[in-house]
Amino acid sequence: MTKKINCLWSKKKQDDAGLYWLPLMQHLIDTMAVMDFLWDEWLGDGQKDLIIRSMNNRQREKAKKVALFLAAVHDIGKATPAFQLMKSYGHSNDVDFELREKIESVFPGISNIELPSREKTHHSIAGEFLLSKYGVNNSLSVIVGAHHGKPIDSSIELDNQNYYKSNYYEKESENNIAHQQWCKSQSRILQWALKESGFINVEDLPSFNQIGQVILSGLLIMADWIASNETYFPLISIDEDGIEDQESRNEYAYEMWKYENSSNLWKPHESLDIASLYMKRFNFSPREIQLKLAEVINICNEPGIFIVEAPMGVGKTEASLIAAEYLAEKTGRNGIFFGLPTQATSNGIFPRIKHWLQNVKDNEQNTLSLRLVHGKAYLNDEFRSLASEIYDEEDKGNIVVNEWFSGRKTSVLDDFVVGTVDQFLLTALKQKHLALRHLGFSKKVVIIDEVHAYDAYMSQYLYEAIRWMGAYHVPVIIMSATLPQDKRIDLIKNYLGGLGTDIKVLKHLKDNLDTEAYPLITYTDGSIATCIDDFQKVENKTIKINRMEEDELVANVCEYYREGGVIGVIVNTVKKSQMLAEEFITKLGVDAVELLHSGFIATERVEKEQELLREIGKNGNRPKRRIIIGTQVIEQSLDIDFDVLFTDLAPIDLLIQRIGRLHRHNIERPKKWQNPEVFIIGTNENLDFDEGSMCVYGGYLLAKTQAYLPNEIRIPNDISHLVQAVYGTEEPRYDDERKVKYENYEEQHQNFINNQKKKALNYRIGNPILKDRLSKKSSLIGWLHNSSASETEEKAYAQVRDSDETIEIIALKQCEDGYRIFSKQEEISCDLLEDERIAKEIAKQTLILPRALTQPYNITRTIEELEKYNLNKLACWQESSWLKGALGIIFDDNNQFILNGFKLTYNKTYGIQCERVK
Repeated sequence: MTKKINCLWSKKKQDDAGLYWLPLMQHLIDTMAVMDFLWDEWLGDGQKDLIIRSMNNRQREKAKKVALFLAAVHDIGKATPAFQLMKSYGHSNDVDFELREKIESVFPGISNIELPSREKTHHSIAGEFLLSKYGVNNSLSVIVGAHHGKPIDSSIELDNQNYYKSNYYEKESENNIAHQQWCKSQSRILQWALKESGFINVEDLPSFNQIGQVILSGLLIMADWIASNETYFPLISIDEDGIEDQESRNEYAYEMWKYENSSNLWKPHESLDIASLYMKRFNFSPREIQLKLAEVINICNEPGIFIVEAPMGVGKTEASLIAAEYLAEKTGRNGIFFGLPTQATSNGIFPRIKHWLQNVKDNEQNTLSLRLVHGKAYLNDEFRSLASEIYDEEDKGNIVVNEWFSGRKTSVLDDFVVGTVDQFLLTALKQKHLALRHLGFSKKVVIIDEVHAYDAYMSQYLYEAIRWMGAYHVPVIIMSATLPQDKRIDLIKNYLGGLGTDIKVLKHLKDNLDTEAYPLITYTDGSIATCIDDFQKVENKTIKINRMEEDELVANVCEYYREGGVIGVIVNTVKKSQMLAEEFITKLGVDAVELLHSGFIATERVEKEQELLREIGKNGNRPKRRIIIGTQVIEQSLDIDFDVLFTDLAPIDLLIQRIGRLHRHNIERPKKWQNPEVFIIGTNENLDFDEGSMCVYGGYLLAKTQAYLPNEIRIPNDISHLVQAVYGTEEPRYDDERKVKYENYEEQHQNFINNQKKKALNYRIGNPILKDRLSKKSSLIGWLHNSSASETEEKAYAQVRDSDETIEIIALKQCEDGYRIFSKQEEISCDLLEDERIAKEIAKQTLILPRALTQPYNITRTIEELEKYNLNKLACWQESSWLKGALGIIFDDNNQFILNGFKLTYNKTYGIQCERVK
């Protein structure tokens, strides 16, 4: 390249060792080399196919060339005065002076010019503007404009760059030498990029629809981030003009990448029949539903979405993993995402996925990478131990954790990911760098478990994410104990909509999928949706349903306790669970009761869960008698077994989940509980439901559940029928007084649903646009318009869950001269925080504050008091990488702490309790 280009910089820094820079052309060469590597070694066949499908004329041979072109030209916007005159971070004057000298030799006088609107021309939009000016089609120029994470919101932003020509050429007028020199430099970069990527001119460049734009955008961001990693591609001394041996530079970068990211691209090619594969993976023969799911996948020509509805305990997890192997092979996918509703369920499934992957690895003789992704994944001991394993060049059979994918925005790019469903829902949230998330999911088979647990607001993100998976031809497996028919149809409709299925086909979906059969597999093959419902009849478990008044609960449970057995009590609020626990302990003693809810210190909650599994889990050492009190955390995550169940009234699908913990295992039981019984608390003839239950679930679903709740439930036969009755269009009949109340509940419910949908639309991306490759409508311009202002992971999660704001603190206990962890006696001082093990252990002691302290009217005051307290008492935490940014509370000798007018009391038996200070 000529001197005019070689004087331009892309990166610069000054430190104690000297002055360093990276020429612009060198960064473009590096990025192009990374893109070449990613296309050949990281991108899967399924992803390449979807890029090709999104291209006009589907010119397969040009697909990789376009990716290389984008890498080679992505920072052309840095070849402008607006960028070249930027000062270094920290205002490192020496390196700025040296680089100005280089630029002055080609663009004399540039150091003396003033650019009053320089901030109006970020180099990303400058790149998009320049490429548009030189005739590059807008489906490619917009990708360059978006390579810092967000495309422009409107084409007006691009048009407005015409008012800032001095940012591009020093002078507004075109009739001067500086203007001509900048034009030549920019043009030379474009011509070089075309030639190096295999194109003659811009007219040869293909165009892409929105699907291809998103994936190429994510791929370009990834390539740019890797090429910007100074460990892989070091800066050079200010005295050097360039790299003499590019081949050695590339080889060094590849070796560093492989060292940190040592897994191989998974390309499943299992030739075993279904029965043999189950035996090899899990050492058992497939059950009927497992066999049929695999069989239907094998006969599909264009497998799409598969919805599996079946009772708890029939092996849906194993069914989904074997299905994922077959789907990955058929569709060219190279990993899986396994999403669950909570961190607890994600942690619970992680060892099972690891075991399956270990088996796959042994067969493939590959090194495969597995990642746990949720807010506290780094505190999961099994994942941490996996992450700390040292990669051994002699052992190509490890399950490893790839280091480069450990970042918040890169974690879903890893091949095998287990996490909370938020990670999937976030693919539908307008947020910076969203294209990276789409790139990661386009590579995988997506498995979502326990879909019944997602409310109407979350469902809006779920449906949109499913639609985009359809657009990417990504296979999706949905698992549930049961789904309302409308939700099942909406899932299918959105996936087919993403494929571009004719709207006439979508209108008739209900006719094809109208069934209350159970178990049920609903799936798509191309644009055709159908069901499998011909399963052999299984023996039903009949559960007797008893209705019990609230004031009878304590006396009856105490009476039954004396007769023996494990009694489960599940209620709808933490406060109620604590009040009941106090009553039972007063009457029966502390050893009689175990309480579990979300208001315990994280480590203690895990210990409680593990203890419950040891006692009343599968093959547990069951006590003769015990009362287990809990909230929704029990219905969602634990494989435990009750002899009898008492539960608050809840929507029917959640009741069924709770009932799933009753007589779950084949064990010997007390004489009184030979047959399963459930006692429902809170039913009311006048539809006057418990205030806490109303707050959580609303009156409408409680009223419908009560109306259709029979005197006995046969599982699995009655599951689908009951769910369809409660969530269907038929309404129960009430007399005049109750009719008015019910209709008010119904109106409130519908308004709530409508408000949730409307609210979700404010932050949710639009439907994928599959056609009109060169129209503004199909461009990425405006794709993330009004994107979430928050870049924090926690607030993004709250956005897709519509959850109230929560505050999580680290709970510690006061001791003589400092503080300690509740469960240990060793005193902790600031000096000890230098020990990573101690700092990590403190970081695990998280506790969610009660809602009374996080209401909209007082949350700001709560945070302010916490920050002031931490600045005074725990300032040294800011020096620890594990504790920086965390807020802590040191409870006094009585385990109490006053915060924002409330007295907090922590007790290992009851968890966190809260009362207003008088």
